[in-house]
Amino acid sequence: MGDPSGATSHAGLEHPGAALFEPQPPGRTFLNAAYMTPKPKRALAAMHACVDRLASPDFGAVEFFEPLERVRALLARVVGGPAESYSLVGAASYGMATVAWNLRCQADALVGARRRIVGVDGQFPSNVQTWRRLADAGFELVLVANGDGVEERLLAEMDDGAALLAIAPLSWTNGCRLDVARLCGAAREAGALSLLDVTQSVGVDPAIPMERCDIVTGAGYKWLLGPYGTGFLRLSPELQERLEPLEANWKNFAGSQDFNRLTDYADDFASPAAKFDQGESSAFVRLAGWEPGLQTLVDLGEGAIAAHVARLHAAVREALDGARFDVSPSNAAIQASHLFRVAPRDAADFDPLSEQLAAAGVGVSRRDGGWRLSPHVYNGGEDVARFVAALSGDRQRA
Repeated sequence: MGDPSGATSHAGLEHPGAALFEPQPPGRTFLNAAYMTPKPKRALAAMHACVDRLASPDFGAVEFFEPLERVRALLARVVGGPAESYSLVGAASYGMATVAWNLRCQADALVGARRRIVGVDGQFPSNVQTWRRLADAGFELVLVANGDGVEERLLAEMDDGAALLAIAPLSWTNGCRLDVARLCGAAREAGALSLLDVTQSVGVDPAIPMERCDIVTGAGYKWLLGPYGTGFLRLSPELQERLEPLEANWKNFAGSQDFNRLTDYADDFASPAAKFDQGESSAFVRLAGWEPGLQTLVDLGEGAIAAHVARLHAAVREALDGARFDVSPSNAAIQASHLFRVAPRDAADFDPLSEQLAAAGVGVSRRDGGWRLSPHVYNGGEDVARFVAALSGDRQRA
């Protein structure tokens, strides 16, 4: 049982990235990286410098292209796989929309007679609403119940014939994992495509075997330390060839770096990755911030980040009174450590305790009758102590 006073040792819980981020305002604790991360100091400085340039926006032609290639290379180092597999988009939903458009327009070639898309009830809305809109093209969306046995239910639905398995490696509300290797492998055996929304995994969770999946998409403004409006779509080489992009953006075609010959109207794309880049993907301020954000992750190392947040997760479990609170298990096989849930065992306590957390300046997300915690390297033992103290009503310690 934890210490109901909220006391917790800070030993071993020093934040390894504290010097890389601006300190939180006095009286504020931010344990909500799954909502949006604070950006590293050097990313903020780069964005401020880029904003200053907008007073006289003399961006050269190379500045429309070279930053994209540097970001692709960094994504390859952080997420894995070859740089040429990464297209730059503004949101994970853009990647999903690209797939949905192709299912609508060339379903026979891609998935044959199968018209079923399989996912999990309760997954993030973008990974549901995108597929619901294909109903008028004859597609059925099947969402299996979450919880115990969810993987067996997904496998059974794929055995019945599916066009697409569209899931996330873990729950966005509580961090419970799915066996991605098993599920994506089964989808391939069943002749279905597989899509992973890795928004809540990449940059912090080394356990995701994304190479088993055909399509990977994710947002950049959470664990990838990018500004809002950053993201990626990663396609297998086969799908880069077979799929069509949503846009015929000028910059995505061969020869577009020569601004004097843009009206030559090339037929070929500049590269397989550029083919699927979203329009205005060179957005200068966003890329100026995302590149140093990704470099920060490279410098820190995903393993070190994962180890630190696992220690913070364990500290929360140890400090809280198990008779009053249910905390996600510290079992890496079934539960992520960087995103986990704390809930009062008495549901009537949720609203008043949520008010106590807000009054104490503790930033967490309210999800399904509990609090979703998602610490990062800028958090340390003192943040755990303030969270626990706020729940105990100890305003002085909080």
